[in-house]
Amino acid sequence: MTPAVFTDVYRKFTDLVQRSLVEEDEGPQIPEKVIRCVWNDQFLETDALKTTLGKKIEVVFPGHWNFGSGPDFKNAVIVVDGETLEGDVELHVYGEDWKAHGHSDNNEYDNVVLHVFMWKSRRRQRQKPSPDNLSRPHIHELELKPYLKEGLLKLNEQLDFDSYPLLNQFNTGLCHGPLKRLPHARFEELLNTAGDARVQVKMDRFHDRIIQNGYEQTFYEGIAEALGYPANKQPFRELAQRVPVEDLVRLIPETGTPAERAQPLQAILLGVSGLLDSRFPPSDELAGESLQYVGQLRALWKQKGGPWRDRVMPADDWKFGRMRPANFPYRRIAALSHLVLEHQPRGLFEDFISFVDTMVSICEAKGYNERTGKKVARFFYLETDDYWTRHYTPGGKKLQGNQKLIGPDRAREIYINIAIPICLIYARASRSQPLEAFLHRGFSTPSPHADNQWLRFMKRYILGDEERLLSSLKSDRQTQGLMQVYQDFCTRNKNNCLRCRFPGVVDRYFS
Repeated sequence: MTPAVFTDVYRKFTDLVQRSLVEEDEGPQIPEKVIRCVWNDQFLETDALKTTLGKKIEVVFPGHWNFGSGPDFKNAVIVVDGETLEGDVELHVYGEDWKAHGHSDNNEYDNVVLHVFMWKSRRRQRQKPSPDNLSRPHIHELELKPYLKEGLLKLNEQLDFDSYPLLNQFNTGLCHGPLKRLPHARFEELLNTAGDARVQVKMDRFHDRIIQNGYEQTFYEGIAEALGYPANKQPFRELAQRVPVEDLVRLIPETGTPAERAQPLQAILLGVSGLLDSRFPPSDELAGESLQYVGQLRALWKQKGGPWRDRVMPADDWKFGRMRPANFPYRRIAALSHLVLEHQPRGLFEDFISFVDTMVSICEAKGYNERTGKKVARFFYLETDDYWTRHYTPGGKKLQGNQKLIGPDRAREIYINIAIPICLIYARASRSQPLEAFLHRGFSTPSPHADNQWLRFMKRYILGDEERLLSSLKSDRQTQGLMQVYQDFCTRNKNNCLRCRFPGVVDRYFS
């Protein structure tokens, strides 16, 4: 019997769909949602911003992401040459898209105060700026490209669309009808193949990083991203790149308790993150355990931090708002230090591959079940004794009981989103069909999945919250497939169902 493998069926027909779109319309080279994400999080050199007419502009508030029709961001606040303006912001890939989309004749755009775009024109020869090029002289214009903090390719790689607002949250998509008409088996086939495609998309993202940095560093960076997901995914990846795992390992003392041996790692990670100097209280505001712990961190940072002083990140990169205290960056950084510590001297990736190889042998003899998947995911489960298992914040109130640094839900997310795609690259490079089959079983075996706001939205928007369709979301493969469908079609069309090819794909390929 041929072992189960990850299929590329779904990716083949989505590639066909995308190629047909390119043939019909050359279109922009980047999705407009990339620009939305850049504007939403202000990935810009904001101190230098000027309008196309050379006026200094300050973004006080970028606005609320608009879920309905009309301008992309509502109720923004900007200051142009000292004048404070409140209103809406419209975004495009090209400045000329304002006219192409007919916004000048649409009263929904009457309150727009700023038109933002990546490039002024599709043509290489730039048009000279004109005060009335929008037919609305009161609207200021901002070209983003000169002010990006990172190059477009790097930004497009770093941005995670899943962690940004979803559009059109109150309606059901036009694909709901065709999906509802599908036989149950065909609907599950669609989800399964889309789930496989999602793993392959993640493999594509990790592949070049493995070639450049090796499995161990890439695995470490991926775990760091997962610990920061969703709000701090990017700063965690940046931190892991600024403090490579091989440098961290050299800091581990030979003796001491796990908490004591992890402290030098935490000092460097928290120091380079910028949080130690900016978000930790001064010593005269601390007492007891907090005074001792923070004092030791600062002493270690002073003693060992020299090589990293020029790598310190801006503390403002880290997000704390609308987040459970258990997920604060301090605790996740502590978790990363303990994961690195626990898996020495071989390393995180080597230990995980060795562990999985053992599980493959056991399953070949005894079979695979739900308990097997839980056992593999528990590799990333972290229950230890540390300052951060007793505190949410530096100097904060001591918790009544120890809180795990990585619980079962986060451990499984690391397994699904990081370990499976990286290990699948390894399995194919080493031609290990048993390892690929094992990973596929773990991905496909029915198991409870963690719920989140994005999944809840897709259950409503694509599946209509209908029990018959929801009952197909039994495994990670199927829930990940639902997310991939949304990424491939909904986000690319800004949830404009009238332009979406997915209902036709369902009828043509699956009905």
